[in-house]
Amino acid sequence: MPELKFIDLFAGCGGMSLGLKRAGFEPLVAIEKSEMAAETYFYNFHRSGDPDKAWANHLASVQERDYVNQAKRGVVVAGVEEVLEDEATMRWLEDKQVDVLVGGPPCQGFSMAGRRNSDDHRNQLPEHFLKYIEELRPRAVVVENVLGINRRFT
Repeated sequence: MPELKFIDLFAGCGGMSLGLKRAGFEPLVAIEKSEMAAETYFYNFHRSGDPDKAWANHLASVQERDYVNQAKRGVVVAGVEEVLEDEATMRWLEDKQVDVLVGGPPCQGFSMAGRRNSDDHRNQLPEHFLKYIEELRPRAVVVENVLGINRRFT
């Protein structure tokens, strides 16, 4: 039986990916805005060869904002909204027939444990997660549920 493929949005260094990989799922691509976290993810999940050399090669695609080539290497260093707007990358992802979409959108702006700042731009990120679901039509979705994600600001 082929492994189920997944995409990890807001991947960080790969905690969700690690759990899924250990459960037998295949990481297809991670999307992470922080270059430092993306580099850690890359080292944690690098597939073959010398990871230092591979990351150095990967950085050229990062600097050029070549999301398709980054995706082919397993890690896209960009905001999820930027990748959504890149038609070539979204076509590439659609062609991969993603089985599972996972992610933990940043919650600092809406979490009940935080300041609940209605003007925090990160509050839009769960909406972008939904757009990925609409575009990629995965068989399953796993999203971190944070208290406050669906509550109105007062």
